[in-house]
Amino acid sequence: MDSRTASVEVLSSAQSARWEELFKDLPANLRDINFSFDYNFLYELNGDGSIRLFHYRENDQSYFYPFLIRPVVSHDKISAYKDIETVYGYTGPIASSNDPEFIHHATIAFRDYCKKENVVCEFIRFHPLLRNEGLVTVDADIKVYALRDYVYVDLKKTEEEIWDGYSSPNRNKIRKAERQGVVIEPVRDEENFSVFVKMYLENMRLVNAASMYFFSPEFFKGLFDLVNKEGVFFLAKSGDEVVGAAVFLGNGPIAHYFLAAASAEGKKFAAGNLLLHHGVKWSQQNGMQKLHLGGGVSEDPNDPLLVFKKNFSVQTEKFYIGKRIHNLKVYNSLVNEWDNRFPEAAIKYRNILQRYRWRKEDLS
Repeated sequence: MDSRTASVEVLSSAQSARWEELFKDLPANLRDINFSFDYNFLYELNGDGSIRLFHYRENDQSYFYPFLIRPVVSHDKISAYKDIETVYGYTGPIASSNDPEFIHHATIAFRDYCKKENVVCEFIRFHPLLRNEGLVTVDADIKVYALRDYVYVDLKKTEEEIWDGYSSPNRNKIRKAERQGVVIEPVRDEENFSVFVKMYLENMRLVNAASMYFFSPEFFKGLFDLVNKEGVFFLAKSGDEVVGAAVFLGNGPIAHYFLAAASAEGKKFAAGNLLLHHGVKWSQQNGMQKLHLGGGVSEDPNDPLLVFKKNFSVQTEKFYIGKRIHNLKVYNSLVNEWDNRFPEAAIKYRNILQRYRWRKEDLS
């Protein structure tokens, strides 16, 4: 006899209080800010889609999966179909139990939801430090891929051990920045945050960053509120001049190095190194167990951003993504139509699951 007591809730941004209630009910080791309502809502504010939380409960076991859901545009018209993508960051499904039968039941319930919502496909960015990519292997239709190494600092070490773990050139740059009078201070006002936003967007333009890194004014307004609630915003100054800034987020065992920027003068002074050093100290002083730095912007092991982060720690975890097709017939129709419109791009981007979303101006 089946004694299961199971329930499904699917929450939207209109149900923030319930989302947070379920989030706080998670085991402490899973309460990472990437899964919180406020963090996910940033991306609805950014215009990336409508956030949802799929929550499956069976007896005292909980399956928690936040994502964005969006209508699919076909032939320049909004269709009856939708697709799913997790927000920029690190989420995917997490669960209070790894029991295979429970995960199987949760997966069936989620697939039923996707069928009801006419979901064509799903793209997942897993959390490299929670290693939750293993939760989806019960579903043969989902493909999981290892992409690149992401760096983290182990904050359970002593302050001296962490410092000794920095590369010698990194320690020298931090000392150099301090000798040259660069001062790091936590600030909470909108005026200084606006200076950071302007500097960040200019940095993105200088490196010809992808459009996804040019967040909207609404996003930055939400981020300002979030960092003052569950994070810290550091400003780097040389005299009266702002030469850099960085945002760190965290509300559980893991802190995240989220966004940073520096002026030309700040780069000369190694303000970025000093900012991240202060982020390490803040994270440890606030009881975090790890500071997640992320990785580079490419698969290249010599990617400059990855090399910069590895100056602070040699400890890494692999970053995984997942792809699942829920309606193969419709999916094939969408990608075939797109591939025929952009035959050269079809070859270059053949591994991009949701390439049918890209317009001509999105291609590079």
